[in-house]
Amino acid sequence: MRFSLFPTKHSDQTTLVEDTLVEVGQGSKVVVFLHGLFGSTEHWTGTMDALAEDYRSIAVQLPLDRKGDRRSDGVRSISELTATVDRALDRARIDQPIVLVGNSLGGLLAIDYTLQYPERVCGLVLAGSAGLHERSLTDGNKPKATREFVRSVIGGIFYDQALVTDELVEDWFETMQDRNYTRFILRMSRATRDRNVEKELDRITAPTLIVWGRQDQITPPDVGIQFQAKIHGSELVFLDRCAHVPNVEQPELFYEQLAKFLPKCF
Repeated sequence: MRFSLFPTKHSDQTTLVEDTLVEVGQGSKVVVFLHGLFGSTEHWTGTMDALAEDYRSIAVQLPLDRKGDRRSDGVRSISELTATVDRALDRARIDQPIVLVGNSLGGLLAIDYTLQYPERVCGLVLAGSAGLHERSLTDGNKPKATREFVRSVIGGIFYDQALVTDELVEDWFETMQDRNYTRFILRMSRATRDRNVEKELDRITAPTLIVWGRQDQITPPDVGIQFQAKIHGSELVFLDRCAHVPNVEQPELFYEQLAKFLPKCF
C-alpha cells in the first residue's frame, strides 16, 4: 500500500456513493471509517482497498473539510457530528451491525455512536482517539496563522518530520488564511476536548481494538492505556515510530492489526 500524507483522490477500487460517502468492496461485513479534524476519507484509501476482498468498507466525509462546500460552519458539538454519521449510514442502507474505525476526533465519534446505538455496533477500533485527554495543538494560545505556526501544528501530528514538507506547509498555510475555517477549527477543537467519555466507557461491550502511536504527543500513550483499562476486554497495540495518525504514518502495521481483529467482530 502507498499513502500520501494528504491524498487528493481515491483508488480505482473506490465507489463514490455521494460527496459524503466513499465505498470499497461488497458483502454483509461492513466496516465504517471516521477521519479526524484535519482528515478526510482519502486517508483510509489504502486500508479500505486492502480489505476489499472480504469486507464492505465505507468512509464518511465529515462536515469538517477545509473545502467550504464540504464543511458545515454551524456545527458546534460532537453530538451534531454523531448525528451526521447516523444519517450517512442510513443513506448507505446498512441494516446490520458494523465495525466502527476512528482516528482522533473520528475515534470520539465512533465511541459516541457506540454509546448511543450499541445494538448497531459489533466492533470498535480506536486510533489516537479523543475523548479522554488531548493536548491542544495551540497550547491554549490564540494562534496567528503564520507558516511557523502551521509547521508546528503539522509537526505535532507526525513522528517522522520528513513528512512535514514545505509544500504541505504552504498548502495548509494558504488554507488557514480563511478566517472562517480557522475559527471553525478552534471551535471544534474545544468541542472535542469538552466531550469527555471517561465515565461512560464501561458501557461499551463490543470487541474493541486500540491502536496507538508510541510517540503520539497529542494523545500520549498513557491515554491509550486509560482507554484499555476502562473498556472491558479491549486490546491495546502500540506502534513504534508513529504519532497521532497510525493509519497514515504506519499504514501497513495498522492494516495488519485491523485485519487480525475484524474476524472477532463478525
